Amino acid sequence: MFSILIIPLVGLALAFIVNKVFPRAQFRGYDLLPIFFIYGCHLITKQQQKPEFLPYGFFVFFFLVILLAVSDAVKNKNLSLGKTMRKIWNYLTVNTIFWYLGLLFMMI
Repeated sequence: MFSILIIPLVGLALAFIVNKVFPRAQFRGYDLLPIFFIYGCHLITKQQQKPEFLPYGFFVFFFLVILLAVSDAVKNKNLSLGKTMRKIWNYLTVNTIFWYLGLLFMMI
């Protein structure tokens, strides 16, 4: 139970440290957050002894990402792979944070 809360907090602390140590880097500290929040989501579902829906959630996420990439390709006609991957990773970060908070709320 303790690790459910401590692992995402460690991820947030690590993100803060990375932002302070590398202020001008291309990557930001919050790029590390999905790793910690995905594991936190796994621990919550394991604690509740309920089926884990993370694979289905990420299937929907990647379906939406494909739609985003296609819409960007149609709009811009010249799609940059780096910018697209950055946008996808940012969506993954937000998705995992909301997924974790939702599971935490359902656990209470």
